[in-house]
Formats: sequence, C-alpha cells, structure tokens
Amino acid sequence: MKYISAAEARDKLAHVINEVAYGGQQYIVERRGQPLAVLVSVPDYQSLVGLLSEAGVHSEIHGIPVHIRFDGERFFVSDNRFGLYGEGPTLDAARNDYWLALQDYYADLQADADRLAPYLAEHLAELAPLLAAAESETK
Repeated sequence: MKYISAAEARDKLAHVINEVAYGGQQYIVERRGQPLAVLVSVPDYQSLVGLLSEAGVHSEIHGIPVHIRFDGERFFVSDNRFGLYGEGPTLDAARNDYWLALQDYYADLQADADRLAPYLAEHLAELAPLLAAAESETK
C-alpha cells in the first residue's frame, strides 16, 4: 500500500485511479501526515464488505462483547448477552446507537427492578457497574 498526499492525489487523480483499478495498487490518502481515506479497487472493496457482512468483527463497548457487521451501506453492532443492537451509517454512529439502546434498556430494568424475572435481574446487576464505570470515564 502506498501513501499519497491529498494534493498529489488531486493532481494525479486519473493516474492514481488507473493504478488502483487496473494495477492492483492501494493508496492511503493523507493530509499533513494524517490518514484521511483509502483508495482500493471495487473488487477489493466488495471483498472487504463481503467479509464484514458475513463474518463480522468481534469487539467490545465498555467491556461488553459485541459483534460488528457492515452491509456495504450501514454498520450493525449487536450483542449476544442482552439481545440489543445499534445501527448507523458509520461505525461510530452504530456504536453510539448501541450504547443508547443499552442505557435505555438499563433504565427500563431499573424502573421495574422490584418485579423482574431472575434473568432480567441478572442483566440489571451486570449492567450497573458497567454503566457506572463508563460514566466515570467520561467525567
């Protein structure tokens, strides 16, 4: 993979596109040394999207194991523990949507804490320290 400045990429756009499309080259476009974008061929992009859509990526959000998928347009974040999910046009948006869903779920559990089924009481007990730790991190 080659690195190229945004100015150079702009000046040589036709050449760069040909190298990517027909020569198998990949570029990281930078501005002031900071990566901004990656240029890859359509088949490479489709392969990556296929891998993310089929296999996904395992990650964590504030200690909660999540699975991240991408369908080519939207990102999806879900967990197996609480049955929650988030989605969005960017990974950050999907992660934030998941986190908001988790906070709403916790608030609902708290509101009914005195009459929860045992597994829901376990969810409440498990989420309380995770949310408290996440809140203290943001302060």
